[in-house]
Amino acid sequence: PESWRRVRGVEAGLISESHGIAIWWYPQRVAGAGCVKYCCAVNMAPVQLESVQQVSAGGSASAPALPPPGSTNAAAAASPGYRLSALIDFLLQRTYQEISVLADLLPRKTDMERKIEIVQFASRTRQLFVRLLALVKWANNAGKVEKCAMISSFLDQQSILFVDTADRLASLARDALVHARLPSFAIPYAIDVLTTGSYPRLPTCIRDKIIPPDPITKSEKQATLHQLNQILRHRLVTTDLPPQLANLTVANGRVKFRVEGEFEATLTVMGDDPDIPWRLLKLEILVEDKETGDGRALVHSMQINFIHQLVQSRLFADEKPLQDMYNCLHSFCLSLQLEVLHSQTLMLIRERWGDLVQVERYHPGKCLSLSVWNQQILGRKTGTASVHKVTIKVDERDGSKPLQISHDPPLPTCESKLMERAMKIDHLSIEKLLIDSVHARSHQKLQELKAILKSFNPNDNSFVETALPTLVIPILEPCGRSECLHVFVDLHSGIFQLMLYGIDQSTLDDLEKSINDDMKRIIPCLQQLRFWLGQQRCRQSIKHLPTVVSEIVLFTNSVVHPVGNLSNHKLFIKLTRLPQYYIVVEMFEIPGCPTELEYIYHFLSVNPGEVEDAPPTAILLQKFKPNVEELTLDTQSGKQAKTGAKRKLSGDQGPVEPKKPKRSGEMCAFNKVLAHLVAMCDTNMPFIGLRLELSNMEIPHQGVQVEGDGFSHAIRLLKIPPCKGTSDETQKSLERSLLDCTFRLQGRNNRTWVAELVFANCPLNSSSSREQGVTRHVYLTYENPLSEPVGGRKVVEMFLSDWNSIARLYECVLEFARSLPEIPTHLNVFSEVRLYSYRKLILCYGTTKGSSITIQWNSVLHKFHISLGTVGPNSGCSNCHNIILHQLQEMFNRSPNVVQLLQVLYDTQGPLNAINRLPTVPMLGLTQRTNTAYQCFSILPQSPTHIRLAFRNMYCIDIYCRSQGVVAIRDGAYSLFDNSKIVEGFHPAPGLKTFLNMFVDSNQDARRPSANEDDNPPSPIGGDMMDSLISQLQPEQQVQPQQQFAKQSGTAGAYPLTSPPTSYHNTVTPSPSIMYSQSPGNLHAASSPSGALRAPSPAAFGPTPSPSSLGISMGQTANFASPHGNIDPSSPYTMMSPSQRAGTWPGSPQLSGPSPAARMPGMSPANPSLHSPVPDVSHSPRAGSSSQMMPTNMPPPRKLPQRSWAASISTILTHSALNVLLLPSPTPGLVLALAGSYLCSPLERFLGSVNMRRHLQRIIQQETLQLINSNEPGVIMFKTDALKCRVALNPSTNQTLQLKVTPENTGQWKPEDLQVLEKFFETRVAGPPFKANTLIAFTKLLGAPTHILRECVHIMKLELFPDQATQLKWNVQFCLTIPPSAPPIAPPGTPAVVLKSKMLFFLQLTQRTSVPQEAVSIIVPIIYDMASGTTQQADIPRQQNSSLAAPMMVSNILKRFAEVNSPRPGECTIFKAVCDLMANLTLPPGGRP
Repeated sequence: PESWRRVRGVEAGLISESHGIAIWWYPQRVAGAGCVKYCCAVNMAPVQLESVQQVSAGGSASAPALPPPGSTNAAAAASPGYRLSALIDFLLQRTYQEISVLADLLPRKTDMERKIEIVQFASRTRQLFVRLLALVKWANNAGKVEKCAMISSFLDQQSILFVDTADRLASLARDALVHARLPSFAIPYAIDVLTTGSYPRLPTCIRDKIIPPDPITKSEKQATLHQLNQILRHRLVTTDLPPQLANLTVANGRVKFRVEGEFEATLTVMGDDPDIPWRLLKLEILVEDKETGDGRALVHSMQINFIHQLVQSRLFADEKPLQDMYNCLHSFCLSLQLEVLHSQTLMLIRERWGDLVQVERYHPGKCLSLSVWNQQILGRKTGTASVHKVTIKVDERDGSKPLQISHDPPLPTCESKLMERAMKIDHLSIEKLLIDSVHARSHQKLQELKAILKSFNPNDNSFVETALPTLVIPILEPCGRSECLHVFVDLHSGIFQLMLYGIDQSTLDDLEKSINDDMKRIIPCLQQLRFWLGQQRCRQSIKHLPTVVSEIVLFTNSVVHPVGNLSNHKLFIKLTRLPQYYIVVEMFEIPGCPTELEYIYHFLSVNPGEVEDAPPTAILLQKFKPNVEELTLDTQSGKQAKTGAKRKLSGDQGPVEPKKPKRSGEMCAFNKVLAHLVAMCDTNMPFIGLRLELSNMEIPHQGVQVEGDGFSHAIRLLKIPPCKGTSDETQKSLERSLLDCTFRLQGRNNRTWVAELVFANCPLNSSSSREQGVTRHVYLTYENPLSEPVGGRKVVEMFLSDWNSIARLYECVLEFARSLPEIPTHLNVFSEVRLYSYRKLILCYGTTKGSSITIQWNSVLHKFHISLGTVGPNSGCSNCHNIILHQLQEMFNRSPNVVQLLQVLYDTQGPLNAINRLPTVPMLGLTQRTNTAYQCFSILPQSPTHIRLAFRNMYCIDIYCRSQGVVAIRDGAYSLFDNSKIVEGFHPAPGLKTFLNMFVDSNQDARRPSANEDDNPPSPIGGDMMDSLISQLQPEQQVQPQQQFAKQSGTAGAYPLTSPPTSYHNTVTPSPSIMYSQSPGNLHAASSPSGALRAPSPAAFGPTPSPSSLGISMGQTANFASPHGNIDPSSPYTMMSPSQRAGTWPGSPQLSGPSPAARMPGMSPANPSLHSPVPDVSHSPRAGSSSQMMPTNMPPPRKLPQRSWAASISTILTHSALNVLLLPSPTPGLVLALAGSYLCSPLERFLGSVNMRRHLQRIIQQETLQLINSNEPGVIMFKTDALKCRVALNPSTNQTLQLKVTPENTGQWKPEDLQVLEKFFETRVAGPPFKANTLIAFTKLLGAPTHILRECVHIMKLELFPDQATQLKWNVQFCLTIPPSAPPIAPPGTPAVVLKSKMLFFLQLTQRTSVPQEAVSIIVPIIYDMASGTTQQADIPRQQNSSLAAPMMVSNILKRFAEVNSPRPGECTIFKAVCDLMANLTLPPGGRP
């Protein structure tokens, strides 16, 4: 058309008829706007498509004419147009389809036609895509055109509306209103309305047509219906009514006839004239299919309407209308019932019964014949088979009767109720009818089977249950209900099914097949079941007893032994606790009693095979005696033989059972004779075995005796063999106190033996209320192993082992009882005997008797075992003596003296309570190796009275517990043999003697030697030591006579110093002088002192650090509590000098004599295993692996000045002073605000300060600091470029390091700044927890330029005195080591100060709040550029899970400060920048770093 335009030289129209798609453009009527819209239609008028909206096809394939421009433009402007992507997709699909069509069609054409088609396709496709290209290029500016088109369209639409409105108004004025006139005024109507308020002049025809007439009243209705009821009754009385319609109801002018199961009809008459016919108002069919109908009506409403019309026509025409109506409806209902039954049969065949029921014949409306129990179909028989039929039919002679049921063959007349149910179909259920039919036939089959049983056994007690066709047959009399054989008849198939509880299913299936083939075969089946049930009764009777029942047991000699001649029906009952014994049960039939069995019992003994699974060998087979009450072993047949006879099971069961079997709850199947025999053998045979073992071991006894009115057995011993290792006196005393020893069996499994020992004249009186009688009963329990017979040798051996334990402990108790009258008062108050049960001795000790120690003999290890605990108020706490438990046990095993043990506990309780308070948890960051954990204190017990404390693997303190409430403390780094030499791995603690003297009690001064003797101690080598050394170095051949002499002298547990005791704990290895190992200490000759007196590691009994961390040996020869000598030389109890000086009480110290070795047992050199001058290179902290050997050219140990080992002389402290020394307390001389949060003991503070001083000396040599020589002992002096420093212990307390700073130029420093620096060093650098890296960081600060150090001192002042800067929002802490929450620039604990061209340090800012628990802390890494003088936050990457809000705010504040306060030359801005940060930093609410 002429309205189309060309767009950029391309034809405006694009039509594709092949796909039914038309695409065109049309211009908009907008002046100056060349906007073009495109539209797509699929075989219909052009419409706008949105997105990929599908348009239904319609119309022709050609492009329709364009719509009017105005309406089209409006529609186009109102819609957003079509998507260009969808248009391109359409074109691509069209092209692809054409190519596919060409590929299919071209092969069938000639070459010329193919070329023509290809050229046409190329030309056509090119034209399409050229137009598409033009459209795409045009679409670049379509947005602006679209807006203009929408505006233009809106204005056009508005203009059209105005024009149309004007046109319509003009047309109305010119055409419709020309002849219009107003009616005259209705004055009368107005007067009526105004005066009367109504409108009475309305035409009456309107009222007659709209308003209905008034209805009749309720009373008129009742009278009419009552009259109609009378008419209906009269009509029924005068009409010939069928008897089937006798169930009628007259009400509300209607008569309702109801025939149950068929129909219900409601009739009435339209007048009182007798000739007026009946009118059928409602018809309802009552036939229902409750099984397959799914609750729906069987007759469609259209069918009911048809029947309704048919019956109504009969009512109009017939002479006997009601009879005709009944015949018609009855015939229809019977046909419907037959149809329902047929459909039920088909569904029954399809879903449940299958081929078990078949439709023989079906005539709709006449009859339905079914067949069941077709044996040929079931596969039971071949050829002619009996078929049972059920026929349902309509009575042809009398059509008014219901459906009739007939059976072929006819049903039996035995059960009238079953017959009656099988002949009714009023329930209209074919399955119920079939079940009733087969139920009656099943009853007939069971009666036939019962007759067969009656012919075999006239006294048969079987009976038939009617509810479910079942024949219950008792197998053995008396018989419980669960033991009867139940014979069912399958209602579907008519075959017999058997059920018997407990029998195998395969056996039951074989019996079923046999009976179904021939019912007379039930007799042999019952005989087979009778023996099976007899076996089951035997199994059930002994089910609760420990037995294993089997029908067959293979014996190696069954051919020649009488056991092979037993009957086929037998059981072998094996006693599990006595596997060498069997009870054999034989079963025989009783002639004339088909429901009874005869049982014969035998006793069988076997010899188990040598191999585990080898068959046994039968030895003896004997019958039991006939009288159960007189069952005894036949003495003429041997020890294990028993005679017997036979016994019938029914002989003791009472009279014959009545007809009905007993219920399952009654005990009919229990064979009490067999249960008694098994229980008797299981009970008596263990005692016989125990008696034989006692006789074999020659232990006199009284044999098996009956106790408790014959209900239990026991064996009493007349004498117990003497124990080895105890004295004759102890053995005689124990035998005199033993009154009785009896063995009994206990428990349900009869595997637990209880030996009851009755003692009199107990040597100790305990505080337990249960041990206040004249006699004491001790019960020993033994569990017989499953691998051995009950009452075997193992039980006797365990009893003798326990008896040996009792005797060993009794010997110690006797000695303790003799010493009680002479025991010191303090020990009598300190301890009490809580319990003595002959197997263990429990002593409670302490001021509140809250600690307990238990002593008992370990028969496995052949040594005394000691265990510690707490009781009473202290229950749940740890016993302080657990540290030295191993040493106490070794001491008691060397010398089993209870009094001596109590003395040790008394003397060590106070010191051990104080030692337990020391911190032993490993800590990180204590040294430069920040990832290595070190224990603060390692507690290494050397003996019961000698405790060694190792402080951070550096210093060693020896604590010797003494009598009279004192302890002796010395520096353990010094060798015990030569005080000028030290033990390898430890370092002397300078000033220890001075520090310990501060805690010496003034009351102890009289006991202490003079100070001159401390300053100039005598030689440690005295007469005692030389004698000990000579005795230690003697050959081993000279040891034996001395041991014998010691034994003959009667000193119990006292061994000569030259030899170890013969028995001690397995884990305690002998001294290296006896055991030659690969330890470097044994590289010397055995005869040299260094080889014979090699010192093993002090960590043998230390429960704390590893040997490598302590720097001491942990090899096989590590044994500080060496078994050489009586007890450790630090013990003041049994240690005696060669002169055999005796005290008034065992364990009293010998303080006389000028020799330190005699005066102080802790200094006695009698035990060479305590110290050694030979260094242990293999376990030194600076050594390699422990397997490396020390070179032979090893330099001698380093020597110390003569007076530096004054601390090796023991310092005597009281227990209270030791408690103060080891109790964590605040640092004396410091304000609590400056002391820090780490609370430690004075000893830890002293050793930590000494350690820090040692670290400082090493750091000074490594850093750029100049060391200044000082003549003062314990003082370190060094200097930097601007300061002179002096570091020494606080002379008043010796618990802190103090720094004294003297500036080179006094004008650059204020006195208060120097005091802050000194106080910061004392409290934050050299104080707890004594970290070496803090010293490194502090020395780096001291080496900083003066102006930088002053700024840092000002920050330290803010940390020490935070209350002086109240205007700040944060508290500051100068971090000398990198904290764990700092940015990950280095491992935590690394020195946090780096000083090069730039200075890096860390600050911890803590927000000031009223609640300290809610304070927020952040770590700020600050870097100071010495060249530019700027202070800013170090740019360190943060962890991924950390917040970046706080670091960003800190960085911004420091940058803003640097911009505002530009530094002057030589000025340090660290302190000002930090103060500005602390004053202006504010975290957002709820924000955390």
